[in-house]
Amino acid sequence: MTPDLVGSSDFRAEAGSRATLSLETYGDSWSPASDEDPRQPVVALPGSAVEPTELLLTGIVLPFLRSCPLGGWVLEVDGVPIHVGTSHPDSPPDAGGWVRFRGRVSVADGYVEDEVQAALRRPTARSWLVRSIVRLKPSASGRRRIFRPETVPSIKRTTDASSYLLDLCAPASPV
Repeated sequence: MTPDLVGSSDFRAEAGSRATLSLETYGDSWSPASDEDPRQPVVALPGSAVEPTELLLTGIVLPFLRSCPLGGWVLEVDGVPIHVGTSHPDSPPDAGGWVRFRGRVSVADGYVEDEVQAALRRPTARSWLVRSIVRLKPSASGRRRIFRPETVPSIKRTTDASSYLLDLCAPASPV
């Protein structure tokens, strides 16, 4: 979760509580899933202590029922729709196809959620159990900018450019 989302949208969450949110990811790294068994679980790819973990997602591409001004496409992973923003709007995967996508998943800003839900004509928000929250507080170290991870009980607005990692438990049905 980026500092902009905490600051501009006033997103808040508390460990041990539920949070209603939609998900998004950005990138162009996708490929058709295997015809043999396209339903593979979400796989966490190794990251570093500084960078959030990338995920390898496998799901089905949902068709927009009307134009989406944000572009991109939607990948439904185990019943959870995730908006995929892309820099190549002319090369989305075919709707209805199984796809593997590699990227960082984040909480979608309110305007993204609104536009994607309108284009899909169905809800994308889900109620998630927030199991834990890690604040990535920036600190300068010479020329490099590093982040110090710190487990916190909640997300609140700060004066620095902190971002957050959320450990979410499987969502309930759409809100």
